[in-house]
Amino acid sequence: MSNTLFKVQTYSGLNDQHLRNVHIYAPSIIWVKSGCKTVFQGTDSFDIDARSWLLTSANQELNFVNKVSYEHFYSVQLSFLSAPPKEMLEESMHREVNREHVHALKISSALAYGFSMLLEMSTHSLSEEVQKLHLMAFYQQLVELGVLHVLFSGSHASFQNQLSAYFSRDPAEPYQLEEVCHDFSMSRATLIRRLQRDGTNFRTVLSNVRMGHALSLMQEKRQTQLELALQCGYQSESRFSQRFHQQFGMTPKQYMKTVAY
Repeated sequence: MSNTLFKVQTYSGLNDQHLRNVHIYAPSIIWVKSGCKTVFQGTDSFDIDARSWLLTSANQELNFVNKVSYEHFYSVQLSFLSAPPKEMLEESMHREVNREHVHALKISSALAYGFSMLLEMSTHSLSEEVQKLHLMAFYQQLVELGVLHVLFSGSHASFQNQLSAYFSRDPAEPYQLEEVCHDFSMSRATLIRRLQRDGTNFRTVLSNVRMGHALSLMQEKRQTQLELALQCGYQSESRFSQRFHQQFGMTPKQYMKTVAY
């Protein structure tokens, strides 16, 4: 694939997984294929199972429990790295209808087909133009249901989102503020100010990307805590473990015990 327009990530578990502050840096759809995801938003909570999708906008912090059924939990996350045209978002807003939970969408056979088509497309070498046509067709499905703008709220175009995408290319890299400023062609003061405008800072954005990367790595294969730390840009195993626990409410070892390898 010449250019990545979306990313596919799968998550599994043999035991319930209680996670907090899971940062979603790109607009995403999460489809729980087996089990149930209980999502907590303030004082409210709702369940996502195989009959519905969870719609998450960029830079959203999720608190949830992945609950096992039939011996395991399994979900697929489709993260969109290419924004739709402004006209699509405007039409989506005009078509919006009231739903019990704004971020939950009941799955129809047509939606399931569109989602599965993108998953299948990710396994083939297609030109960027062909990819875009398929992706725009899926976006149009979401427009007609009045939900595309829920995914692509104003946060998807924020500088925080741009910086997250930049860090995600190689989370293990020892990023320095001055070097990043150079790559973005802006002064140190400007970069700091733009992140403050988004309610965050350089270290927080980098840490969120690295912690998300850690979850992905643990889903791929069993590794030692030191191996994980190094791949996430931490030279200290204990520092990595402390940061992981602070972020998610459980240690790396505790999380790995829940994963189906």
